[in-house]
Amino acid sequence: MSDKKLTAFFLGILVVIAVGAVLKIAATVIMPMVIALLFAFLLYPLIMAMEKSKIPNLMGIIIILLVLTGVFYLIVMLLYRSLNTLTLHMPWYIEQLMGIYKDITNRMLAAELSMISADFIVDYDWGRVARSYLVTLTNSITRFAGYSFAIFIFLLFLFLEFPVFQNNLAKASPKSKKRIIIIISRITQGVGKYLAVKALISAITGIFTWIILSIIGLDFAMLWGLMAFFLNFIPYVGSIIVVLCIILQSIVQFYPSIGMVFLVASTMTALQMTLGNIIDPKLQGDRLNLSITVIIFSLSFWGWLWGPVGALLAIPITVAVKTICLSVSFLHPIGIMMGKDHQKKKRVFKKQKIEKSYPSKDKANE
Repeated sequence: MSDKKLTAFFLGILVVIAVGAVLKIAATVIMPMVIALLFAFLLYPLIMAMEKSKIPNLMGIIIILLVLTGVFYLIVMLLYRSLNTLTLHMPWYIEQLMGIYKDITNRMLAAELSMISADFIVDYDWGRVARSYLVTLTNSITRFAGYSFAIFIFLLFLFLEFPVFQNNLAKASPKSKKRIIIIISRITQGVGKYLAVKALISAITGIFTWIILSIIGLDFAMLWGLMAFFLNFIPYVGSIIVVLCIILQSIVQFYPSIGMVFLVASTMTALQMTLGNIIDPKLQGDRLNLSITVIIFSLSFWGWLWGPVGALLAIPITVAVKTICLSVSFLHPIGIMMGKDHQKKKRVFKKQKIEKSYPSKDKANE
C-alpha cells in the first residue's frame, strides 16, 4: 500500500511539472482561454438576467461583447498613451532625481554624515534602465491587446455552448450530472462574485486615485488611476507597489516641498487602507479566504509563468482551484489547506456532531 502511495506521489509531481511546462510553452494559446473563462464566470450571470428580462440569448451575448470591447479598447488606449507620455518625460524625471540625490549627498558630506561620493550613483545610466522597463511594460500591454481577438472568440463560444454543454452532460452522464452541475455552479458563483466585487473595488480605487492626484496636481494622474485599477487585483502586493511608485514620483516632482509629498502619501495610503482593508473584506466575506502563503506562492508561480498578466490572473485562478478542491471529496483536504483558518468551523462541526450523537436531557425525556 505504501508503494502505491509513493508511486502516486511521484506521478503527481511529474504531472504538475508536465502541466507547468505545457502552460509555459503554449502560453499564447492557453492564456486567452483562461482570460475568456474568467470573463465568462463574471459575465454569464448578466446574460441570464437579460434572458429573464425577455431579451434573447444571442442579443444579450452581442450586447455584452460590444460593451466589453468598448471598455477594453478604451482602457488599453488610455494606458498605452499614458505610458508613451511617461516615456517622453522620463529624461526630465531622471535628471531631477539625480539632482535630488546630489543635493542630499552633498549636504550629508558637508555635515560629515557620509563618506560616499554622489558620482558613484550619478554616473550610472539610469535613463536606459528606466526606458527598458517602460518598453517592456508597453510591450506587455501591446501583447495583451493582441490576445483580445482570441479572447473574444473563446468568450463567444463559451457563451453559446453553455446551454448545449448542460444538455450534452445530461445525456453523457445522467447519474453524475447533478454533482457536476453543482460543482460548476459553485465555481461560477465563487469566482464570478469574487471578480465582480474585485472589479468594483478596483474601479472605485482607480477613479478616486485619478481624482485625488489630479486635484493635488501630480503628473500622470490618469496613468496612476489605471495602474491602481489593475494592480488592485493583486492582493497586498499591488496596492503597496502603486503607493510606493506614486510617492516616489511626488518626491521627484515636488522636491523640496515635503508637505506635498506627505499629502500624496497620506491620501493614497488612507484610500488603499479604507478600500482594501475595510470595504473589500466586508464585501468579499469568506469568498477569498486564502492563506497568505498560498497567495504569495500563486503570485510568484503565475507571475513567473505568464509575466504581469499571470500575476493579475493568479488569484482568480487560485480561487477557482480552491473551489474545485472543496467540491471534490478526495481533493477536499487540499482545499482546506489553502484556506486561512478553519478551526472555528471545525469546532462548530464537532459540536453539532456531538449534539446529534448525545441529545440533551430535555430531548431524551420527550
